[in-house]
Amino acid sequence: MTSSNDKDGIVSIRFRGFLQFAASGTVFGFIIAWYSAQRAASPDFALPGGPFGLLAMVVPGGFALAGLVQSVTGVPFADLSDRWNALKGWQRGVIGTGVFALGLLLLFGGLVAYGLLTEAR
Repeated sequence: MTSSNDKDGIVSIRFRGFLQFAASGTVFGFIIAWYSAQRAASPDFALPGGPFGLLAMVVPGGFALAGLVQSVTGVPFADLSDRWNALKGWQRGVIGTGVFALGLLLLFGGLVAYGLLTEAR
């Protein structure tokens, strides 16, 4: 039986996850917009720091994804590993394969959409 405090805890975890997703996603969006503007102005633009500069750029995107996971699942990101390990092997296989397939679908769907949108120019 769950008490009202447990439900309030889940809501606050979901809300904190949403805030993390929104804030980090906004920062990540501004970084991508800045980089796109730099590349449009000068096609030979190189990031300061080379590949390490790229790693610094994607950190807010990682925080945004962690916030999205917290918001969707209602589980703190630190506790997610324990819950994942509590699943049976076949459950982890089915869920992992599903998440991988969804990721591929989103990736290739985004690439196709980008190709269609830039082809129209």
